Amino acid sequence: MSLILSFKVGKCYIGNRTAKDILRCLADYADDNGENCFPGRATIVKETEINKNSFAATISFLESNGWIKINRHQKANSNSYELNVAKIFSESKTTENQTVVLKSSQPKTSTTVVPKTGRPKNGSTQNPYNCCPKTSTTVVPKSGQDPVMIQSINSHIHNRSSEQNSDDLQSGSKIETPEEFTLTPPEENESPEQEEAKELTPKQRSIQIGKRCPQEKLVELYHECLPSLKQVRTWTTASRRQNLAARWREMSERQEFQSEQDGLDFFRGFFEFVGRSPFLLGQIKTRDGNRSWRADLPWLIKAENFANVCDGKYHD
Repeated sequence: MSLILSFKVGKCYIGNRTAKDILRCLADYADDNGENCFPGRATIVKETEINKNSFAATISFLESNGWIKINRHQKANSNSYELNVAKIFSESKTTENQTVVLKSSQPKTSTTVVPKTGRPKNGSTQNPYNCCPKTSTTVVPKSGQDPVMIQSINSHIHNRSSEQNSDDLQSGSKIETPEEFTLTPPEENESPEQEEAKELTPKQRSIQIGKRCPQEKLVELYHECLPSLKQVRTWTTASRRQNLAARWREMSERQEFQSEQDGLDFFRGFFEFVGRSPFLLGQIKTRDGNRSWRADLPWLIKAENFANVCDGKYHD
């Protein structure tokens, strides 16, 4: 079973929903090279829940479009399949690049401030408690503001500025020619996802995604996909949270998750794969007729167990 191929197929545009379901099912049975894939027709129809009458046409569609190669074994009356790994990876990368949406630039309004600084002549005295330069500020109205109100504010500001400049002239201060400059307001706050999509490469973005493990969402996804396994009542133990965060980080960097949803889709595929193992579901009875051991989330997310499940060691 190749979780890598299954994840990449999910990102591809196939052009046929039924064909995509079958291709993803084949990826579940293939290795990472797209080979050693030989599920039977009945198995594919059952797992994809497609109409069995459309199976032959859909398989032909995948073969004619270069997604798979069919090796027909007439003696055994069965087929084996090879997945076109290069095409799958290429198409999934193209789709991922097309879905990255950068935040559109918006016009920024600015406020123009015209300072008039008064500097004392050499030898002149200056009040030590009034050492800040006096400025005359012009308020530039933004869109949606009342121009009459702004004009009143400007008039009030300039009247105060004139009185201050008059005081400076009487005290012997020299008024220099004003120099205009523009203050640009700070940009609006952006979400972490928007900043990553704007500045980071896909590899850097996957590392950032890997640092933020959605623990509660993954536990809910486990309950949704595997209702027959032991339910999680509390998820506060440090070792459990660390193990889950480690698996999320490893797979994010390996699969290059570009969003949290990419990671949730990957783990959904993992839990659904667990659900196809009679051994992990405890459906294999012991010799005395009792129900055998069942897996649970703390066991599944341990490093060695997680790797063994991905390798298909608990599946027939």
